[in-house]
Amino acid sequence: MEVGASLAGALRHAREQGRVTSGVYECGKLLETDPERVMVCVLAEPAATESDVTLHIHSTLIEAFCWENDIRLVKVDSAEKICKILGDANIPINDNDLAAGRVARPTVSDCTCILIEHPDECTEAEEDLLAFHKVTFDVVPQPVIPLKV
Repeated sequence: MEVGASLAGALRHAREQGRVTSGVYECGKLLETDPERVMVCVLAEPAATESDVTLHIHSTLIEAFCWENDIRLVKVDSAEKICKILGDANIPINDNDLAAGRVARPTVSDCTCILIEHPDECTEAEEDLLAFHKVTFDVVPQPVIPLKV
């Protein structure tokens, strides 16, 4: 299976099981308190028009933390594509929940950093993703995976 499709499948599966943490601040909290739960960290490359310096600094710090603590890290081409993959599950059955503010759709800034926690059993897509990481973990610069939406 192609790695972009595998990552998309792994994200969807983890989302369905509630194993996804998104946003640099939430990811930072999980990495600080319980990094052993993290199977892989997914960082989106900044868009050419991205001008949020603090977001870039936070992403750089998360990347360094992952390298220092042997947490698998993969980079993807677009936060927007991650939002499209993860966004479907966040659309409430009842639109009143969205209007009342009880649930929120993910924003692009929430999708710049994603943590996928370890599953009870890995799917084929997750196995493919882990195999890709094993082959490319010491490649510099880190390859950027083009996501399949």
